[in-house]
Amino acid sequence: MDISVKVFELFVENSSLKIGLRVRGDYDPKVRKPMVTVIFDNGKENRRIPMPIQAYYPSEDLKTFDFFAGYSYLLDQVFFKNYGNEKMRMSIEVAYGEHLFVSPVMTESSDLLIYGSEFYGVAFGKKHQDIVIKPLQGETETSIRNNIVNSIQSIVNLLWSIVLIVTAIVLIPVFVVEALLNFIYCVKPAPRNNKTGLMRILFHIKWRVSGIIRKNLSFAYLKLSLASLGFDLFKAFKVKKNRIVFISNRREAISGNYEYIYDKLIDNKKLDIRTVFDTTEGYLTCFKYGYYMATAKVLLVDDYIELIYKLPRREDNYLIQVWHACGAFKTFGFSRLGRPGGQKQKNNAHRNYDFCTVSSSEICKYYAEGFGLSLEKVVPTGVPRTDVFFSKEYKEKARSEIYSKYPELKDKKVILFAPTFRGNGKKSGFYPENRFDFIKLYEHFKGEYVIIIKHHPFVNNRVEIPAEYEGKIIDMSENEELNELLFITDILITDYSSVVFEASLLDIPMLFYSFDLQNYIATRGFYYEYDSFVPGKIVYNMDSLIEAIDKKDFESEKIDAFKHKFFDELDGKAGQRVADLVVSLLDK
Repeated sequence: MDISVKVFELFVENSSLKIGLRVRGDYDPKVRKPMVTVIFDNGKENRRIPMPIQAYYPSEDLKTFDFFAGYSYLLDQVFFKNYGNEKMRMSIEVAYGEHLFVSPVMTESSDLLIYGSEFYGVAFGKKHQDIVIKPLQGETETSIRNNIVNSIQSIVNLLWSIVLIVTAIVLIPVFVVEALLNFIYCVKPAPRNNKTGLMRILFHIKWRVSGIIRKNLSFAYLKLSLASLGFDLFKAFKVKKNRIVFISNRREAISGNYEYIYDKLIDNKKLDIRTVFDTTEGYLTCFKYGYYMATAKVLLVDDYIELIYKLPRREDNYLIQVWHACGAFKTFGFSRLGRPGGQKQKNNAHRNYDFCTVSSSEICKYYAEGFGLSLEKVVPTGVPRTDVFFSKEYKEKARSEIYSKYPELKDKKVILFAPTFRGNGKKSGFYPENRFDFIKLYEHFKGEYVIIIKHHPFVNNRVEIPAEYEGKIIDMSENEELNELLFITDILITDYSSVVFEASLLDIPMLFYSFDLQNYIATRGFYYEYDSFVPGKIVYNMDSLIEAIDKKDFESEKIDAFKHKFFDELDGKAGQRVADLVVSLLDK
């Protein structure tokens, strides 16, 4: 298959590069969502950023397709570090179904006008496979002048902030009097002050102080201040070369990926291993974030931790993201650029990692894109928490523990229903409960299967299970680990959940109940074409689902290739590989 790429828009306005493309090729009706990725490279780092698709349609004879893509990229926000006067090359990558076109030739539209700005020049490369973006001559002098101006502005801003803080402190007695008058409804209250009692008075004082110092005196501001204080107090000292810190705001004790890395390190008495686990991120924890960012040689995180991205980084320590999920399925992070709820290009979340560990080399580029990292920073060590899937003893132990808690499951076949959530996140997450008929499924098989429901933690609504089905249909959404339930599962029913990766390691037959697939593709999207990606049969309604179970039509022959694609090593030693990476960094 061949494609043609025509550039119909290319210009720089200030520091923003606008590019528009039209891509044409042979049409495949199975392809729902083609993708274009822009790769920026300055010789030191590279950055993959998606280009949103604006329109995609086939020709009238269904032989060819056209799609249009375009975006405005902030050139001074491409890389996390400021490289100053470095020339960049921008190439594109087009994915159409199973076809991948790396650096295709780009032709120019007949009416294309290419122009730069006072800061950047732009032109096609010699072979038209990339675009050269070069800061104009004199940019260095401009940068020096701007740095001097910025330094003066920072000093003046600091001094003025001190003046405002002192003024606010002096006026606090006045604010207290006003708050008391407000309490007895003699003066106008602060906006949105719906508090009662003492909190109403304190809220009013905070509102007045915030207005003067021009800072929102929220808990988030206080936490960031404490984290910054911890870093600033200790950044002048040398890092402790044997100190390794595990940080998490999703757990209160060693578990998940951390458990299998920690176990490989803890017996080494030369190491100074610390942990900071706090799901509430209390004030002391926030101070510790800053303290350890200043003093530890290696720090590990396992999820999104906002304060870590707002703190400065030392040049002589390492921050590793040990991401909790396997594989790459639904788009996340910067891969959702241009979509509702997607990150903005200038967002710094995740971009300060030195390394990110993933399950296979196949998905490195997607994590590099999602986190805004250079490709070489993504390391395919495997996912440590999957090590247990290769331990016969652990599997038996997990089964025994579940059967002891739920004796009604023993000697029964189990259908595990584990879909992902709909909605925009934790507060709005839901699953349309009327779309899955548990009772119909149970009754059809006349008690042959026990049905376990395991919803995503973000799902706020729960299905009501009639009393007569107690012990036959069981909702374990709140009280059991999903991975543990896989060890007793005979059939997995899911949709777009990443549980498919763990299930493939156990060769569990899977059905994909995807009644809202088109909508999910449009709003969230995947890294791969869904139909060719999932390792099982896709069904769109309850009747088709029941029929597939009846006929044992799971298309399980897809599992083996899927498993080897998304896991480089199937040896149960991922924890050791991450531990080896950590130790290798201590002497650098």
